[in-house]
Amino acid sequence: MDRSEWDAKDNENSDPSPQQTKHRPRQSPGAACEECRRRKLRCDRKTPQCGVCAAADIVCQFNPSRAERGPKKGNLLQLQQRMAALEERLSLATESGLLLSDPILTTTDISQLPSLPLSPETFTGAPSSLDLRLPSSPLLQAGTEISALMREELDQLYFDRVHVFAPMIHQGRYGCWSSQQPKSESKEALQYAMWTLGAAFSAHFQQLAPSLYEETRHILDALEVKGRETDITEIEHLQACLLLAIYEFIHSYDRRSWMRAGYAFRLVQLMRLFELDTPSASILSPSEWVEVEEKRRTFWVAFCLDRFLSIRNRWPLTLIEHLITSRLPAPETAFQSAQPVVMEFLADAIASSGPLISSPFAELVIVATVCGRALVHHYQALVESNYHTSIHNFHDRHHWIHATLVQRLEILASQAPVIAENADSIILFTRMLGQTTMLYLYHTLEQSTYNLDSLEVASVSEYNDIALTAAQEMVLLTRVLSQINSFKIHPFTPIPLYLCSDFFNAYRDPSTTFYAKLQEVFQALRNIKCVNSLSGKLHQILESSEAQQPAMEIENGVSTD
Repeated sequence: MDRSEWDAKDNENSDPSPQQTKHRPRQSPGAACEECRRRKLRCDRKTPQCGVCAAADIVCQFNPSRAERGPKKGNLLQLQQRMAALEERLSLATESGLLLSDPILTTTDISQLPSLPLSPETFTGAPSSLDLRLPSSPLLQAGTEISALMREELDQLYFDRVHVFAPMIHQGRYGCWSSQQPKSESKEALQYAMWTLGAAFSAHFQQLAPSLYEETRHILDALEVKGRETDITEIEHLQACLLLAIYEFIHSYDRRSWMRAGYAFRLVQLMRLFELDTPSASILSPSEWVEVEEKRRTFWVAFCLDRFLSIRNRWPLTLIEHLITSRLPAPETAFQSAQPVVMEFLADAIASSGPLISSPFAELVIVATVCGRALVHHYQALVESNYHTSIHNFHDRHHWIHATLVQRLEILASQAPVIAENADSIILFTRMLGQTTMLYLYHTLEQSTYNLDSLEVASVSEYNDIALTAAQEMVLLTRVLSQINSFKIHPFTPIPLYLCSDFFNAYRDPSTTFYAKLQEVFQALRNIKCVNSLSGKLHQILESSEAQQPAMEIENGVSTD
């Protein structure tokens, strides 16, 4: 093909069709409301009240006469003139000998300066106009104030990196009360818990996290004592407990996280968050729907955490799925923009063979539910073997769990493929959790004392092939992790990596490729241990058990702290 033909083809391809020329605008036409401008949120520009203001139940004001963005006419020239004047003054000061080495600048004794009284109230008070802290120091010393700028950055870190895997807080509602003084102890505890996790997922503020964590613990301990005298529990109290339990879990405070999570699960039951909906529920206003949806999401975060803790530590479940009458969480965009969406109930979604649920969080809930059933199936099989129960009960449960997992994973793989450039951390973790449950099913089958040869079903060797396929799929998903920012990886990812490595350790193959796959999973654990203490601990367990019996047999997950 000569150059003229190439040019003709380029011109043909560059000719946009009428459909291509109609680009969807990034934002709705019109100006944002004053509240969204103040809080730097994206406004849907609906009149007379935008979605954010409707969700927060506040007055929505639009200013049609607001000046356009950018510098005003003549500002640039004025700025250049000021810069020239400052440069001239600086040169005159240098010529006159006023240098940084002069005694007037170096001999002042800092101990003679008046001290500023700081108290615990300083944390929640208004920012001081005189900031004597060193801006480069990331440490939060006792009595040191968290500046307004630091608060804003920690808030943003939370919603950018933490909210993805614990999506239970409405950003607009939080923004309305976050800067209010005074605020309730529950809201203060939630705010510090959010800052604790936000700092933990930041390279710059990471050293702040331990101090923020201790402050959050102090507030929650006081709330627990106070809660014995009242029957009222605010949703922020529960959210703070869940966030702190997550922080403790990923920092390997195993016993402490289990106790705090257990307290949170009891609050869930006390508040009856498992029965928020009925099939014939009345239609809610946007602000009412957001309030109920935040409770739903808080419940589902607790529900998933219960499953993650149990599969990691081989502990029994607390929140039972058969009692749940709360709908699945709505899509994130609908939640944040206060657009009511009616979701399915958990039982209906699991029984359905339809397409992917519109909410990645809801898909995680479904797979976590099946994972929980696999855990119950494992322990139920051990109990049944002692009472000589019919093997057909075991087979029916095992077959249902396997078939349901295969169905959900096929839907996820076809409709939500994991691509490294724009991988959804929730979808990636959901697929890894599903493959891990496959491995756990094989572990249950292998440990069973039933005479499996008497069944007219797939043999143990065939289930072994299924487990090997699941482990190989885990390796493929693990490769995506190396191309994702470590702070954006789901913090519970070390659990499926650990169980997959344990499978490779237990069922070794002499081939070189098998060993290489094991090393890939090991390397993934090493790569994220710099931002996730849980990963480092599990990697250490695997290394110590590699030459002994499988870690699944010897590790009970409980440490003393």
